[in-house]
Amino acid sequence: MSKTIQLSLLLGALLSSLHAENQYTLDNISVSASQGTTLDKKDVTDSVTVITKETLEESRVTSLDEALNKLGNISMSQNGGRGKATSMFLRGMDTKRILLLVDGVRYNDPSSLDSRAYFSEIMLHNVEQIEIIKGAQSGVWGSDASGGVINIITSKAKKGLHGVVNVEYGSFGTTNTSLQASYVQETFDILIGGSSFKTSGFSAIEPKLSDANYGKRYDELGLEKDLYENESINAKLGYNLTNKDRIEAIIQATNGITKYDNGFTGDSEKEQTVFKNRIYTLAYKHKDTLNNLNLQYNLSTFDREDTYGDYVGSVEEVKIDDKISYMKNSFLRLGASYQKTESEKVTANKEDKDYDTKSIFATNYNKINLFSKLNTIITESIRYDQYSDYDNSLTGKFGIKQFIMNDFYMSANLGSGYNVPTISQLHNQYYGNINLTPEKSLTSDITIGNDTLWVTGYYNKITDLIDYNYSTFKYSQIDGTSRFQGLEVGYEDYYFDTLGINIIYTYTDTEDVNGEALARRPKTQIDTTLTYYVTEAFDVSLYTQYIGERFDSANNQGAQTGKYVISNFVTNYKVNKNFTVYGKIDNITDKYYQVVDGYATAERSFYIGLNASF
Repeated sequence: MSKTIQLSLLLGALLSSLHAENQYTLDNISVSASQGTTLDKKDVTDSVTVITKETLEESRVTSLDEALNKLGNISMSQNGGRGKATSMFLRGMDTKRILLLVDGVRYNDPSSLDSRAYFSEIMLHNVEQIEIIKGAQSGVWGSDASGGVINIITSKAKKGLHGVVNVEYGSFGTTNTSLQASYVQETFDILIGGSSFKTSGFSAIEPKLSDANYGKRYDELGLEKDLYENESINAKLGYNLTNKDRIEAIIQATNGITKYDNGFTGDSEKEQTVFKNRIYTLAYKHKDTLNNLNLQYNLSTFDREDTYGDYVGSVEEVKIDDKISYMKNSFLRLGASYQKTESEKVTANKEDKDYDTKSIFATNYNKINLFSKLNTIITESIRYDQYSDYDNSLTGKFGIKQFIMNDFYMSANLGSGYNVPTISQLHNQYYGNINLTPEKSLTSDITIGNDTLWVTGYYNKITDLIDYNYSTFKYSQIDGTSRFQGLEVGYEDYYFDTLGINIIYTYTDTEDVNGEALARRPKTQIDTTLTYYVTEAFDVSLYTQYIGERFDSANNQGAQTGKYVISNFVTNYKVNKNFTVYGKIDNITDKYYQVVDGYATAERSFYIGLNASF
C-alpha cells in the first residue's frame, strides 16, 4: 500500500511539473562529450549532469573528486584525506570503467593497475564546465568508457585583457592559490595560469570499526599527518588563420606529492607518491556552413614514483573527425583515430609494453517533428576498434528523446561497452595474468520528466568482468554476468527569486555473478543543495549528503561504512564587481565516519578565501 502511495505522489509531482518553469536551470548549457560534438543539453538523449562554472564558484570546491561527489551525485571511496587513492562509482560502475577527458584528451593512466583516472589530482582553477555522461559511451569514445564519460572543459580566453586571482586558507594548514590571465585580439588569443594547493592534512589511517579505539582521531592517537601538495600550470593558445580556419594548442602540467598510509603496514612516515602528469594538444579546425572539421594530436603522460617503484605511461592519439550538416537540425559525424598506449618497465624484466588501436566511428543525429510541433531526437553511434593485442570490437549506442508537452519528455538509451585489460593487469610481475580477455557490457536507461523533476531507471551488465582475485593475488576473469540497476530522481527549482533547491536521490543495487552485492557502493544516496540569495551580492548555501547502507566487503560483509549525513556550508559576498570574499565550513556537525574501513575522513574544518577578477 505504501509503495502505491509513493508512486501516486511521484506521478502527481511529475504531472504538476508539466506546467512549471524552471528558472534555476540555465537555458544555454551545452554538452560536448555526448556525441563528440557540442549540443544544447535539452537536445541530448543521454542522461547527463552538467556542473557549470557558476556552480563551481558558488560551491567553492577545489578538486575534481570533491566536485563529482558533492555536486555530481557520484559516490566515492577514498583512502584518507586530500589526494589519497580515490574510487568513484557511476551507477555502481567503478573508476576503471569511467573515461576521463580533459578538453577531449584521455586522462586515464595506463601505467596504473586498472588504468584509472586520478580525479583527486585535477584542480578546478581553470575549469569552465564538467560533464557527466552516464551509460556506455564506447560507441563514441572506445575502450574505458563502458560505465560513462566525465569530460572536463577548461576555461577559454575572453575578449580583451582579463585576469582572476584566488587565495584561500583553512584547516590542516591548507593553502590554495591560483592565477589565470587571458588576452584576445582579432586573430590571436592566449590564456595562461597556474595553481598551488598545499595541506599538511591528517593521518590517512585510523582504527577500524572492529578496533577498540574506533572513533578517536589521529591527534588523540599520536599518528603522523599525511601531507598533500599539488602544483599545476596551464596554457591555451589560438590563432585564426581565416574566419573559417583556426589552430589551437593546449599544455597542462601537474606535479605533486602525497604521503599515505598502507593498510598492511599501518601509520608510516616513509610511504609517499610523487607524480607528474602532462597533457599536450595541437589541433587544426575548419568550420563552414556544411562542415565542422577537426584534426587533432593529443598526448597525455603519467609518471608516478612511490615507495615500491616507478610507473610511467602515456597515451598518444591522432584523430580526425568531421561534422557534416546535411539538413536542418541533422548531422553526420564521421571520424578515424590512431592511439598508442604504453607503459614502461612493467614486467619482471623491466620491459616496456604497448598496444595500438585503429578506429573508425560515425554518429547520426536527427531532430525532427514527428508529432505536431513537438521535437523528436534520435541518435545512433557506431565504432569499430582494431587492436594490435586484443580482439577487435564493434560497439554502438542508440538514443531517442520525445517531448510530450512543453519541456516534458521521455527518453531512452541503449549502449554497448568494451574494456580491454590494462597493460599492468596482463604483465605486472606480481599481479598480472596474460590470459585475460576484454570484458563487454550493455547499459540502458529510461527517463521521464523535465528540467524541474525527472525520474530515471537504469540497468547495466558486464560480461566476463576483470577483477582482482584475493585468493590468487592476481587479476582474473570472472565468467558470467555482473549486474547494476537502480533509480535516480532529481528535483531542481528556484523560488521567490531568492531560493534555489536541488535534490537528487539515487538507489543502486549491484550483484556479481554469484548474486552477491559488490563492495563499497551505497544502496541509497541523497544529495541536497539549498542556496539562499540574500541580496544580489550575498548568498549562503547548505550542501547535505546522506549515504545509506554500505559495506566495506562484497556480499554485505565487512564493516558498515554508511548510514550517515554530512553537511557543508558556504557563503559568498561580492564586495564589488572585482572582489568576492567567501567562507566554508565542511562537516558542520563534526561527524565521525569512515568511507573505507580503517581510513580517516576530515573533522569539522574552516576555510576563508578571496577572489579578485579584472
